[in-house]
Amino acid sequence: MAAGDGLIVRVKPRLGRLSADDLAALGEAAIAHGNGLIDMTRRANLQIRGVRDESWRPLLDRLLDLGLVDRDARREGARMMMVAPDWREGDDSHRIASQLLDRLDEIPQLPGKMGFVIDAGAAPLLSGEAGDFRIERARDGGLILRAEGRGQGVPVDSGGEVDALLALARWFVESDGARAGRMARHDAPLPDWATGRAEAASPRPRLTPGAWDGGIAYGLPFGRIDARHLLDAPAMRLTPWRMLLAEGQLPGLCAD
Repeated sequence: MAAGDGLIVRVKPRLGRLSADDLAALGEAAIAHGNGLIDMTRRANLQIRGVRDESWRPLLDRLLDLGLVDRDARREGARMMMVAPDWREGDDSHRIASQLLDRLDEIPQLPGKMGFVIDAGAAPLLSGEAGDFRIERARDGGLILRAEGRGQGVPVDSGGEVDALLALARWFVESDGARAGRMARHDAPLPDWATGRAEAASPRPRLTPGAWDGGIAYGLPFGRIDARHLLDAPAMRLTPWRMLLAEGQLPGLCAD
């Protein structure tokens, strides 16, 4: 992707998390091959800015070696997923997102901006963010599958969430949803198995800069960070709110 300051290279971290080693390597790559600036996107991804034409291939090779980009272009394209950023290992959000990552090859070819939202914490955290096929916490404490644009969803059994997501994505394609481009604009009636009256739980407040359960949340002005701040950073979670959730303290930055 081209911009005024050069090429932009996008990185979609698995589960929206980068280890300390990944961050250091990513920061070094952004300094060596770009202009040293990294942006956060509304889809909780990162963009390395200012990449020179001659540096694009070496940068891509480095990201491939780090495992931050998939060597299979189709799998990389299918990895359009937003996960509630405060997940904990083994909880529902972590479990479902991990299972979906293991089944990327089963995701049908979807329009470019479509994606999955795994929002299975105590209550939804990503209700206001763009998505198409959602797993959310229900008012009764269970989980529901909800198609974007529909106010209610259908309950799903534990362990069956990914099957339900994939089935809904396949239905979207088979019902000519690509013509609409997004689930919210697709006016075909949902199949009976995806139609329900289950309500999502009331959304949780969006996280704000400062302490969170796993460390410190840092707001980024204009969603941008100097790559040098990543060289000695702890593991971090990405959010769609121009904010990083550090699993510890980030040297050189103030939380507010």
